[in-house]
Amino acid sequence: MTAAGGGPLAGGAESALAPLVGLPLWMAERDRDVVAFQFGPRRTIDDGDGARDVGEYALRVSCAWRLADATGILAASGDLFTPADPDADIESFDWEVPGATWLDLRLRRFTEAHVAEPPVVATFLADAVGGFRIVLSGGIELETFPNSSAAEHVETEFWRLLRPGEADAHIVAGTFGIELQDGE
Repeated sequence: MTAAGGGPLAGGAESALAPLVGLPLWMAERDRDVVAFQFGPRRTIDDGDGARDVGEYALRVSCAWRLADATGILAASGDLFTPADPDADIESFDWEVPGATWLDLRLRRFTEAHVAEPPVVATFLADAVGGFRIVLSGGIELETFPNSSAAEHVETEFWRLLRPGEADAHIVAGTFGIELQDGE
């Protein structure tokens, strides 16, 4: 694939995302303010925190993102600060509590709706600043929107692709570009 704009991050993102083509997206869940999308065959690992199901690849997104289909946005990063409980006070609910946010509810609904037939990555397009659009079967798209400019005194991570439970290097994209970092 050719990246829109062809900037310095595009080629690295394309190389990083290429292994996802043909793999199913079978789970999306959040850990604090990061969302992990699990791709590929489901397997169980024990990483010292107990056994958990993971995919061959995990895409951990820290920047703005959305999951959408032809009907609209299915879940998006902005859902994190909306309570799942319609009676909760939006100003005081604790978004850090697992299951408390609209995002948790939307991700759970997405995952449950695709248990029998998870969407499969058909293609993707990377842009010049570390963003991308992954096109899945069923008209579903996952898009990321890096939303921080480079600052000399702070580095911001946009996303990382890793193989859970393996010591392989992680591919990390951020204000610093795209680089390999030591694995787990």
